[in-house]
Amino acid sequence: MYRPRRTGDLRNSLTFGGRIPAAIGLLLALILIATAGSWILRNQAWAVLSPELMGAGQWWRLVTWPFVQDHPLNLLFGGFMLYQFGSQLAYDWGEGRFLWTFIALTIGAGLITFVLALLLPPLNALVHVGMWPVLDALLLMWALRYPDQQMSFWGVLPMTGRTMAILVVAGTVLYGLAAGGVNGLFLFTPHFAALFLGWVLSRSRMGIPLRRWKLAWRDFRLERQMRRRSRHLKVVRKNGQDEPPRWLN
Repeated sequence: MYRPRRTGDLRNSLTFGGRIPAAIGLLLALILIATAGSWILRNQAWAVLSPELMGAGQWWRLVTWPFVQDHPLNLLFGGFMLYQFGSQLAYDWGEGRFLWTFIALTIGAGLITFVLALLLPPLNALVHVGMWPVLDALLLMWALRYPDQQMSFWGVLPMTGRTMAILVVAGTVLYGLAAGGVNGLFLFTPHFAALFLGWVLSRSRMGIPLRRWKLAWRDFRLERQMRRRSRHLKVVRKNGQDEPPRWLN
C-alpha cells in the first residue's frame, strides 16, 4: 500500500529520533559518506586542503577538506566531539547559525592558509584533510561561551570551560611541535587559522546571526517601499490651500 511521504521525514531522520539537532545529523552524515567513499575508492586527494592546488584553480578544496577523515579514530572521536559540543552550540545558537559558522570556519581557515602560503612559499607544499581544525575552533568557541561551566573531558578530567580553552590552544601547539619541532607548527596552519577565527567570532560577538540580518534587511526594504509610495503625497490644509506650515511661539 502506497503511503505519501511526509515532508518532515528527512529532517526527523537526521535528528536520530530527536536525540541531536538536524544540523549536527546532516554534518555527521556528510562526513561519514565522504569518508567512507574516499576509503572505498582509495582516493582522498580530491578533498585535501592544498594551497598549491588552490592556486591552480581548484577552489572547491576550501569546502571539502573537513568532510574526509584520514583515520578511523579521527572519524570516531571527531564525530563524538561534534555530537557532544556541536549539539549544545546548535541548540544555543540555532541550527542555521551553527551551520553557517561551521562553513565560515572551514572557508576562512582555508583562505588564511592560502594567503599565508603566498607570503611563505614553503607552505605551498602543505596538505591537510580532516575536521579537527574546525572542531578545535568550535571547542574554543564553546569554552569561551561557557567559561565557568563544569565539564568532564572524556569522562575522566573535570575542568571548566576556561580550562578547556587553554587546553585546546596548548594542545594544538604541542601536537604541532610533536609533528616536527618548530617547523611542525607550520603544518598546523589550518588549525591555528581556525582557532584565530573562532576567537575573533567569540570575542567580537559577531557570530553568524542570520535571523537578525534577515529581519534588518526586511525592515530596510519595507522602509524604502514606504518612502517610495509616499513621494506623491502632500499635506492638505483645512482651508484647502497648500501653504507652508506656520509655527506659533
